[in-house]
Amino acid sequence: MIPKTPYTLLSFQIIAHLSIIPMILYATWWQWGISIFVYFLSGCFGMTMTYHRLLSHNSWEVNKSLKYLFTLFATIGLTGSAISWVSVHRQHHAYSDTKDDPHSPIYKGWFRAHYLSMFSTVKLKFAARLLKDKFFLFQHKFYFEINLVYAAILFMCSPFSVIYAWLVPAAILWNTGSSIVSLSHRNETVHNDLPLILLVWGEGYHLNHHNNPSLWKFGKWDIGGFFIGLFKK
Repeated sequence: MIPKTPYTLLSFQIIAHLSIIPMILYATWWQWGISIFVYFLSGCFGMTMTYHRLLSHNSWEVNKSLKYLFTLFATIGLTGSAISWVSVHRQHHAYSDTKDDPHSPIYKGWFRAHYLSMFSTVKLKFAARLLKDKFFLFQHKFYFEINLVYAAILFMCSPFSVIYAWLVPAAILWNTGSSIVSLSHRNETVHNDLPLILLVWGEGYHLNHHNNPSLWKFGKWDIGGFFIGLFKK
């Protein structure tokens, strides 16, 4: 795997979390709006629809151009490459709430499950299909370089846009996405949580998902499932 991971990813996320301070102090309402929109692209189209339901569970399919585009949306969310993310998530399902679960709050503790999941061991056998695709190999190898190119483009447009169009949405995505495992796995069982259903594009239907991982729509208020339904049509 990438030698500079996971410490580089942790460093990026620390910077992303610190960027919330100038965002609160100086951002206008429309800059907050752009942050939410970027979070929608990286979180809903990127992490939820693509990393999770398409690449991890093969619950739906879309043409390669859109698959790769949505993967790039996930890339700027700073949650790791598709190969790493899919590997860890599949391990989570294979060993859910046991000592081999890579980010179980029961065995790893809440803080590690929420903030330090980038230190989970990546086992390539869980992402074997992605290893056959040159695009995902490229995204994995040059993950941070892709992010730095995106940051450079934003900086040339406006230095502050690096914060509101990249770092702050990434910090939001890390916290909302991590909450699915750090909060919805509690009391040694899995839960559906309405606030997370709304905040994380339907991912809060975590009990429904664990009961049937192949579902592409988890429940009534599943926003990610709604958009997948549009693409399926």
